[in-house]
Formats: sequence, C-alpha cells, structure tokens
Amino acid sequence: MATPTDKTARKLKYGTNVIVATILFLVVLGVINYFAQKSQGRMRLDLTRDKQYTISPATKTLLGSLKDLVTVTVYATEQNTPPDWTEQRNQLRNLLYEYRLSSKDNVRYEFKDPTADPTLARQAEQDGIREQAMQQASATELSVKAGYLGFVVQYRGRKEVVAIIRPESSVEYQLTRAINKVAQVNIPTVGIIAPGGNPFMGEQGNYAAVPQFLQQEGYTVKNLEPGKLNDLKDVNLLMVFQPEELSEEALYRIDQYVIGGGKLFVAASGVQIDQRSGRAQPKAPPIDSLLQSYGLRIGQDVVEDWGRGLQQNFMTMRGLVASRNPFIIEVTDLNQDSIITRKLPRLVFIYSSSVSKSEHGTSGTIEVLAQTSNRSKKQEQTFELDQQKVKPPPRGDKLDSFNLVMSVSGPLESRYAVADPPVITEDNGTTRTVAASEVKLNSPPEARVVVAGSSFAFINDVIARGDGQINALFLLNVADALTRGGEMISLRSKRAENAVLKSGYTEVQARAAQIIVIASVPVLLIIFGIIKFQFNRMKRSRYRDIYGS
Repeated sequence: MATPTDKTARKLKYGTNVIVATILFLVVLGVINYFAQKSQGRMRLDLTRDKQYTISPATKTLLGSLKDLVTVTVYATEQNTPPDWTEQRNQLRNLLYEYRLSSKDNVRYEFKDPTADPTLARQAEQDGIREQAMQQASATELSVKAGYLGFVVQYRGRKEVVAIIRPESSVEYQLTRAINKVAQVNIPTVGIIAPGGNPFMGEQGNYAAVPQFLQQEGYTVKNLEPGKLNDLKDVNLLMVFQPEELSEEALYRIDQYVIGGGKLFVAASGVQIDQRSGRAQPKAPPIDSLLQSYGLRIGQDVVEDWGRGLQQNFMTMRGLVASRNPFIIEVTDLNQDSIITRKLPRLVFIYSSSVSKSEHGTSGTIEVLAQTSNRSKKQEQTFELDQQKVKPPPRGDKLDSFNLVMSVSGPLESRYAVADPPVITEDNGTTRTVAASEVKLNSPPEARVVVAGSSFAFINDVIARGDGQINALFLLNVADALTRGGEMISLRSKRAENAVLKSGYTEVQARAAQIIVIASVPVLLIIFGIIKFQFNRMKRSRYRDIYGS
C-alpha cells in the first residue's frame, strides 16, 4: 500500500513536470522572439487573401538596385478616418516597413499628421499634398470631412509626389512606381508616331493622352515625326497610331529598327472613316506592307460583334430605344496565357478591323491576344456605320469570331528582302541610295510586333474616361511587356482590397487582440497541464481500486 509520503512525492513529481514544461515553453518563446527582433522581422507570414503585405518580385528587384537613400514622407490623417482610408494608411505603413527591410535600410519613411498642425499643413502644401474630402457613410447619415493621405518620395535631389492614394490601384503599385521614377532604375524610352492636331488652333491631336499615361508610369516619351526617324537606337519601343502617310524612307527605318531586334506596337484600322457622314472606304494603312512581311495583316473591313456589342440608347419617333451597337465591342475573349492580356478583364474596341495572318507567312511565333465573340461578321467593300440602320444578322447567316489583337515575335524577315531599299536622307541633309549589303534581312528572336485593329480604341476621349480606361492599362501592359519583361504588370493589376476581415478596428482593440493571442498560448498550456494532472490522479485512483496498492 502506498504511503502518504509516496503520494506526496508523486504529486510533487507531476506538479514539477508541469511547471518545468511551462517554463521551458516560455523560454523557447522568449528565445524565438529575441531572434525575431534581432532579425528585424525579416521572416513574416502573410495570410491575407491577395498577399497585400508580400511585396512582389518587381518591387524587390527595384529595392535591391537602389544605390542611395530613398526617403518617403507620408502625410496622413490618423484619427477619425473612414475605414477605407484607415486600411490604405495601415497598408502603406506595413509596406514601407517591408520596403525598409528589403532595401537593407535604403528606404526610410516618416508619417506626419498635418490635420491639427498648421506648420505641417503648410509643409504638406509646399510638398504638393493637399486636403481631400473623406466620405464616410452609415445607415443613417453621410458625413464628409477633410483629411490627408498622400506621400512624397525623394532620391538624390529628385522628387515624386503622390497627392492622394488612388483606391482603384494597389498601394504597392503606387509606391513602387513613385520610387522607380525618382531612382531612374528602369526608365525605357517610348517613341510615338501619331497624327497631331493643328498647333495654330491649339489642338493636341487625338492621341495626346497616350504619352501622358506613359509619362505617369515613368517612361521617357519621344514624339516622333515620320519624316525624321534618322535615329531610333535609343528607342526601346516604337508605337504607331493610325499613320496617315509614311514615306519609303520612314518604312525602311521602322523596318530596320524591328529587324535589329526592336519592339513595335501598331494600332490602325483598314478603312478610312468619315465620322461626320458615318461613311467609310477601304484603305490599307501604309505600315501594313511591313506587317505583312512579319506575318500579320490588317483587314480592309469593319467588324460587327452582335454578341458583345455594347447596349446604347437613342431617340426615335417611338421614343427612347435601347439597341446593341455592334461597332463598340466589349472584348472579353482575351489570351490568358499572354502576360499582356491575362490580367485584364476586358477591352473596348471601336470601329475595329480584323487582324489575321498574312499570305507572306513568317518564321516567327504568332499569338492571338484578343478576339470577338463567335457572333460576329465583317463589312467589306461597302460600309454602313450608322447604328440605327444596321440590322442584326438573320438567324441563318453564318457568323464567326475574328482576331482584333495579334502579336508576332522573331525571327522576322525584312520587307527589303524582296524590295529595293530606298533613297534616304542623312543627318547632314545629303541623300543616298542604301546599298543592299547594308540592309539587315533577318531579326534576332527578341524582335516583337503587336498589332491592334482599332485606332479609335486609343483616342483621348476613350482612354481617359469610363470603361475605356482599361484600354490605357492595355497600352501600359504592352509597353511593360515589350520593354521591362512584364515585371510591373502583375503589380499594376494587383487588387486594391482590404486585407482584414473587418475594417474599423481602433489601435486599442488591435493591441488588446494582440495581447490576448500572445498570452493565450502559455495560459492554455497551463490549463492543459492541470487537466493532465487531474486525469493522471483519477487514473491512479482507479488502478488502486482495481489492483490495490
């Protein structure tokens, strides 16, 4: 029979085990926390749905290439902000912490609240940050207050101001773009050939918004005249929009640029449209002769899409009538394998011509990036572009789908493999005939050409407003894919979303939740030890009743 001394010894033994195990566990937690602090939190776990706090490879590459200190000054209202403002401010704070770690302290940041400090308010205004309207809606009221949420990035005397964080774009995208612009780490040059407006009438031209979007993204833009293409060596991407006239010399210089390994984007239709009369006539764009040598062609047609044409309203004798406009196409059949289009939900194409393989053929790789629905047809030779006069096709008509955007990558063959090189004008004004031995006939594999069959899809009135802004993202994707290898596309397309399950937590609530989570582990361990001790005690008592002492 067990003596009282034995019982006391066993109780002491098991009680000591529980205490020792708890102490060891707390020691291990302390050691882990110590090394985590020493490593400055370099190992963190991001459990948000879209990895809001995991910086992208493009950002890491940029931060790793910084040669000097980047300072980020954030002007942000800290108190009584709407949930979306609070979430964006917190995301920015967390991302800047990650940026500092990834850049090895080459990114330094500071948060300032100018709301109640006139001195900081003046400083913010001098830096280009002004108060914005903060709207907060509830079930019973809508309140509007003024607040700050913007930042200034400085690097080696250069400054980039983000006056307000845009909710439609991810915080990381806006921050990385600003750092890239001031650090000048990867700033490609884009040359643009597009019809200009009449400068004497103050007209900018229909494509003036394109360079603005590119410059906001950090590209260097050169507006080129077709007659002055003597040197394209510093151009990383050449964009051509509905060229009206291109001389043989201009075609030759563009061709040799591509065959030398250059990147070319063309947006043009195969008809000439008079917007006033609504009439059109077939007219191949002059650059089509080059495209056919590379393996693509722009059709002299206008595509009608009766499956994805946008609904529009117009007045008739019977009143307001809703009708599908087959000439304004919501393009949703996008190539999900292409880095250019896989992150885009749709495009909007207007008066588009089809794009197809040319009869010339190509040794390059052809890829379809966008096409119409399978309820489409083409108008050829004779055209009717009045929405009210165009009738839906009868059920018996054969309908099809047509390509609207295609690309071809090298090796490509020069047009001048079968055509004589032209007479060109040198920089000093002299002219000469190009010798056949000077002509580059075949491109390296890195040459690439992207062709879109609509020029109207990229005019100012489309890409600067409404649904057409998605076309501006398409242009930025093209530029990024053809110059930077697509490193910014996934970052630009990253969802701007709340990374928490519920917004609106206060700092006190967040701290309390953090303490509860940390303290719950040892408390649960102690409770488990006590339960285990009582269970063993009951088990020993049962064995004693069955087997005796």
